[in-house]
Amino acid sequence: MPDYAQPFLDTDPPHWAARGLAYVTITGFVLAILAGLLVQVPETVTGRFTLAPVKGTDPIRAVRSGVLSEVRVSEGQAVTRGATLFLLRSASMNDRATERLTIENQLRTYDQRLTILRSQFDTRRRADSAEARRLDNRIQFLQGLVASKGKRLSLTKELADSAASGARRGAIGKLEASRLELEYSTLQEEVDGTQHDLAEARSDITRLQEDGKARDLEFQENRRGLEEGGETSRIRAASLQRDLVNATDAGFAVTAPCDGTVIRLHVNAPGAVVQESDILSEIVCAGDHLQGELTLPESGVPLVRAGQGVKLRYDAFPYQRYGVRYAKVRWLGPSGSMARDSGAFRALVDLDDDSIRVHGQQRALLPGMGGQADIVVGRRSLVSYAFEPIRAIRENFAEPPRQ
Repeated sequence: MPDYAQPFLDTDPPHWAARGLAYVTITGFVLAILAGLLVQVPETVTGRFTLAPVKGTDPIRAVRSGVLSEVRVSEGQAVTRGATLFLLRSASMNDRATERLTIENQLRTYDQRLTILRSQFDTRRRADSAEARRLDNRIQFLQGLVASKGKRLSLTKELADSAASGARRGAIGKLEASRLELEYSTLQEEVDGTQHDLAEARSDITRLQEDGKARDLEFQENRRGLEEGGETSRIRAASLQRDLVNATDAGFAVTAPCDGTVIRLHVNAPGAVVQESDILSEIVCAGDHLQGELTLPESGVPLVRAGQGVKLRYDAFPYQRYGVRYAKVRWLGPSGSMARDSGAFRALVDLDDDSIRVHGQQRALLPGMGGQADIVVGRRSLVSYAFEPIRAIRENFAEPPRQ
């Protein structure tokens, strides 16, 4: 009876199938070996990065100790140069304001006293000039009078001598001779008085000149004292004015040093007590270029050097949608810093792009953005990765050299 149905399928594959599978396996093995030897992949050192301005952030500090009365900004807010960020009430600032008012009053007093002193000096100088002119005129008059009377005296003396000689001869009466003698004596007294007046006038003008010099010295000394006092007050007032340049009736205004963005507030609410030089906030000035600050593990530091390329994957812009961005290592820190209980090194990278296109529009990169950074330190073959476990086992069993 013929067997038309077999209870089981044939378990032996066709000869061509077995041979083909062997060829495929051998070919795949050969290709894997060639790929491991010939194919090289980038070797990278991975770390976290954060964007920061090249010039850093500008800390806004409290100029004086006091209490914050107002906080007028928030994190992420754009501000303009000179805008009021905080209002601070400070007892020391009130004392300085009072001192400034006192010094300004003293300065006005110095100016008034100096004006009065100059006015008095000018008045005395005009009076001395008038007196000097009067004395000069009197001296000239007396000199002319002495010269005139001197001539009359000489003539009168000649007449008196002639009369006395004629009286002795009997040619002229004694009465006439006596009259001429008396006239000569009187004229002599007048000449002597005029000469005395001339000497007094010359003495007066000399005394006036000496008094003028003494008053000039006194004026110079008083003026120098007032000017020095006024200059000292001006210097002190200018110093206080610089300290109080932002002082208002509502308090001392802490202003923005530039146009920029507030990236961090250290004090968020009014009523906080701050000390001098305490940081109130941090601002990034507009127009500052950004750089990437990388934190690298110790294992990658020996491979990193300046000029190597960096691939940046931003957390804010997923690389699956917006792609990776590129940068270049500019500087590697010479020493490590402790971060999260592990040693880490700091590196700086220069960005190739300062914006990313999102939905057809360029979106600027902002300080504080971060993500993952891959520094391309070289290329390695695939087979070198396979030998790393063997190399690790060899190094683990290696013994130190004997002494």
